[in-house]
Amino acid sequence: MRFSARSLVALALAAALPAAHGQTGNWPEKVVRVIAATAPGGGDDFVGRLIAPKLSEILGQQFIVENRPGAGGSIGQSTVAKSPPDGYTWLLAGMSMAGARYVNAAVTYDVLRDFTPVSLLETSQFVMLVHPSVPVRNAKEFIALARSQPGKMTYATIGAGQIPYWSVLLFNTMAGINAVEVPYKGVGAALVDLIAGRVDYFFSSAAAAATNKTKLRALAVTSTTRSPAFPDVPTMAEAALPGYDMPAWRSIMGPAKVPRDIVVSLNAAIGRTLAMPDIREKLLNAGSTATPSSPEELSKRYVDWIERFGKIAKQAGITTQ
Repeated sequence: MRFSARSLVALALAAALPAAHGQTGNWPEKVVRVIAATAPGGGDDFVGRLIAPKLSEILGQQFIVENRPGAGGSIGQSTVAKSPPDGYTWLLAGMSMAGARYVNAAVTYDVLRDFTPVSLLETSQFVMLVHPSVPVRNAKEFIALARSQPGKMTYATIGAGQIPYWSVLLFNTMAGINAVEVPYKGVGAALVDLIAGRVDYFFSSAAAAATNKTKLRALAVTSTTRSPAFPDVPTMAEAALPGYDMPAWRSIMGPAKVPRDIVVSLNAAIGRTLAMPDIREKLLNAGSTATPSSPEELSKRYVDWIERFGKIAKQAGITTQ
């Protein structure tokens, strides 16, 4: 019997999911850490600090968010991968983890081997923004303009492997655009220069884009569904590039081999948290949709996106940095 490479990966991941164990006691019995592999104040930090108090209420022990930024997220991610699988250390994991190994030489972990999937948390879209001085009204016009000026237009990124990086990489590749990358240390600095007209375009989170609606022009959103924060802005697939899809999402992952009953307990608590009207409203106000899932659904999502990021990296000819 023959199996495709994708099928073999899926089988390996299914085998890595912890089997049902006997009861592991009254977990949790002490403080639980949720590692955010980014600096305070970002999207990961916001989502983590939004759900942590609710998980504390539901499960009866304090959940705290601990920021471990650096090396494109690999410091915090590796911290969790190397932690004991006892249910007291978790990772607030972004979609970018699925593509990290293709661009970040500091990544030594294997997402499918070294982590236990628990639940998806939220999904959102990024937004293509341009300075109002750029003489275009939509994505088609922008592509035509950029093609007519090869090597002259500039775009902002916030580090290889982050979703703004993948969003613009896919856009430039599909549109056949040759433009100049200008890297920044964070979204705030990139937006300051975009507003000042020092760079031409940037793919921003919907939340950050919403705070600058009057200063910048939104041309398209990156997923196949429109953003609740920008309901009148078309998707990139609608606007110019059929097949374009680069959503954003966050999840909870643990180190490999966390006992199944702990995973089930935390998954259920996350589901209850994300069903709360106040949590759903706060996420919606930030441009996100509460999206709980089973561990198996999250596993499949990572399998799919590891494959997709690999194809994008190959088509764009990028290498690890």
